Amino acid sequence: MNVRIAQLLSFTAGTWYNDQLEMNEYTVKLWLITNTYSEQEQNIAIRRARYFVFDQLKNTIFINQSDGPKAKELMKVGLNVTTLPGEPADQLIGIMLFYKLNAIMEDRIKAIEIEISTGDGVVYLHNENESSKDLIQPEWWTTIDLSHSDLEPASSDKVLLITHNTVWRDLDLEWPEDKVDADAGNVVVFADFKNSDEAE
Repeated sequence: MNVRIAQLLSFTAGTWYNDQLEMNEYTVKLWLITNTYSEQEQNIAIRRARYFVFDQLKNTIFINQSDGPKAKELMKVGLNVTTLPGEPADQLIGIMLFYKLNAIMEDRIKAIEIEISTGDGVVYLHNENESSKDLIQPEWWTTIDLSHSDLEPASSDKVLLITHNTVWRDLDLEWPEDKVDADAGNVVVFADFKNSDEAE
């Protein structure tokens, strides 16, 4: 049986618009439906969504991807940047979350509707029946990884970035069938090798 659930998420992030940085407190409500009978997989899917929002988007700067030079400048000073295919309005951020969270939950749980607000009394809605065909979606919106930008991390004269792409396995959030046996491939064979002098 499919179960409908709701998940409330709040996070602080910035928007770069009209050459100004503005911080906002986002409140997101996800309307979800389970698509697997496995409680373990349901829990992993929810934890993935929460991790993406709370650990990847928290304190990020949403910016139009066409403003690449400014995005790279922000990244050079160590700021977290999320690029969007347009100005970083609440509605576009909500649509991005709808697609990205569905991608990372990989059909174990499906988001069927999303509500997003920054506390000004206006709530933007997006659901599975609405079309976004006129919107050019960045590739990262549909990938199951933690990416949230098309830009590569940038190093500066004073900071050298050594990137490590965290994967779900690093966070213990891989699916049960994808778990790797810790002992697999780590077999050491001790042999009694003799040097050529001993062999004679």
